[in-house]
Amino acid sequence: MGSWQHPLSGLLVNGSVRADGDNVGESLRNDYIIIDDHNGGPGGGSGGTILLFLSALVLSEPGTLSSVGGHGCPNGCGGGGGGRIHFHWSDIPTGEAYHPIASVQGSIKTGGGGAGTYGGAGERGTVTGKACPKGLYGTFCEECPAGTYKNETGSDRALCFPCPADELPNRAVYTTIRGGITETPCPYKCNSERYHMPHCYTALEELMYTFGGPWLFGLLLLGLLILLAVVLSVARMKFVGVDELPGPTPTQHSSQIDHSFPFLESLNEVLETNRVEESQRHVHRIYFLGSNTFGEPWHLLHTPPEQVKEIIYEGPYIRFVDEINAIAAYQWWEGSMYSILCILAYPLAWSWQQWRQRTKLQRLREFVRSEYDHSCLRSCRSRALYEGLKVSF
Repeated sequence: MGSWQHPLSGLLVNGSVRADGDNVGESLRNDYIIIDDHNGGPGGGSGGTILLFLSALVLSEPGTLSSVGGHGCPNGCGGGGGGRIHFHWSDIPTGEAYHPIASVQGSIKTGGGGAGTYGGAGERGTVTGKACPKGLYGTFCEECPAGTYKNETGSDRALCFPCPADELPNRAVYTTIRGGITETPCPYKCNSERYHMPHCYTALEELMYTFGGPWLFGLLLLGLLILLAVVLSVARMKFVGVDELPGPTPTQHSSQIDHSFPFLESLNEVLETNRVEESQRHVHRIYFLGSNTFGEPWHLLHTPPEQVKEIIYEGPYIRFVDEINAIAAYQWWEGSMYSILCILAYPLAWSWQQWRQRTKLQRLREFVRSEYDHSCLRSCRSRALYEGLKVSF
């Protein structure tokens, strides 16, 4: 159908196009064939050739293209071989202009004919098409499957070569393009929108590989955290350490006093001495409980010691303890920051804890020295001068 010079622009088959071989029936054998052996005879006819010169084909579901071989006679006759069906496509679109040139829902038959009792069945015929351009394969020149490419002319499925496995990222899948893939690298896309082309990394992974990979990035991050810890330590000593400078050397006393714990001093009389002397000359020390950490902050008991009950008012003292405990307590975010830094960089966590501890001590000193009215003391002079209570460490 059609010709080389004048191909069909399209062929729609709803019925059947046949070039089948003839069958050898018993009547034909008896009427026209002279043989000595009644168990022999000629075989079925071979299928013919259907040659189609066309640009497009639509073979609907009931339609049939058939070139089957004929059946042999029942007694010793062989079946005819299948014929040939060839599609000579006149124009095969490629690239972005590609569109399917055939829609086949019906049947294409080139089977061999059946044989009698002692004969052999006919061989299957062939269905062929014009050699397909790059990227397309098969009788109907379809696109090579995803993950393959074809850089040669031909119709064999084996010409669709697998794409190199080392060019596909772990989180990617191959995709197809119009007209098929004609060269490497093969196109692909990431499995999820979370990942970014071309390596299908997350934003964090892209940052890591920008700096040389996870190990080098980890070392660089650790170095930055250590540097930050050093900077914070220096800043802490600069801004907090000024208030902690020792005063003049205190007068030596015969008794040795343990200064390893923070304490709150209560004095009946205020002596005009320097800060260290004031913290050593006292009526009684009230030690903080706890270790001044995020899990165990400093705190005072609401019950005053027996030694100071005569020099304080118990009600105002309890209120004073409540205020002290509230100041000494840490906020939840301070402990959370410490836990996070312990995981990322312990030196930085240690510096953070030291800084917050110093800040807490300084805050307690300022409260007792200038904010609290010392109303828990019975001594009028101590209340008036704001010097009856001292915080020392």
